[in-house]
Amino acid sequence: MVRDPARAVLCAIALGFFAAGALAADRTYEFGVFPYLPQTKIHDLYAPMAREFEAKLGRQVQLGSRTGFAAFGEELRKETYDIAFVQPFDYVDAHDRHGYLPLARRSGDLEALIVVRHDSPLASLQDLRGKVVANPPVEAAVSQLTSMALLEAGIPPGTGVRRDFGKNHLTCLRSVLIGAADACGTAEQALRTLESGQGGTRFRILHKTAPIPHALFVAHKRVSKRERDALLKTILDWPNTEEGRRILERGQFVPFVAATDVDYEVIRSYIRNRK
Repeated sequence: MVRDPARAVLCAIALGFFAAGALAADRTYEFGVFPYLPQTKIHDLYAPMAREFEAKLGRQVQLGSRTGFAAFGEELRKETYDIAFVQPFDYVDAHDRHGYLPLARRSGDLEALIVVRHDSPLASLQDLRGKVVANPPVEAAVSQLTSMALLEAGIPPGTGVRRDFGKNHLTCLRSVLIGAADACGTAEQALRTLESGQGGTRFRILHKTAPIPHALFVAHKRVSKRERDALLKTILDWPNTEEGRRILERGQFVPFVAATDVDYEVIRSYIRNRK
């Protein structure tokens, strides 16, 4: 029994701090992935990453997404996710207004590939006048890059190209295969993912847009620096570990590189000029 009242108070405070720390360490982290693929495919590709993060952080990491880009963006604005994999345009708002910090991005740049069926007669962007151009949701980076490419080609909105914004990249590509759209603005990884399951090349690239920095992993500032450093090391080490190589191969991911906020200043410039 503690007889000294002052010592009793100090003991109570110390126990309170210890309990708070233990509860914080036990809290499950939410890992969100933007819905550029169907939910089942996102689970297949990113659940192994969540398990890697769990092992390195020593806490549960729960993978999640949303069925639409707008709903996922709303979760970022509500700061739901502790860790997230986000598209470049969502990153700027998440960082500037909602406390998310960059970890690692896909190496190389992101381009929108405007693709047609391999047997399509279309040969240039100008041939898209009067045609249907599909995209993922309008909020997606490749959708915005497709819009920019059409505008630069002298085809502003409402002047002869009908846009069809679907659920994700795969629905965009499939709409071209079945003839519901003449072209699809997508990303290279989504194109490779579909073609790897189709047993061969089904598409031809009509146009590549100007590049921007790629999708990236972020962590909310409430995640400690020690844990952010552990996450970054884990992601960068994937090419050097057996499980990491399986993760990269399964998703046909190129290795990741450290990301900095200045990498995405070009996105801010684009947003400013668009207004």
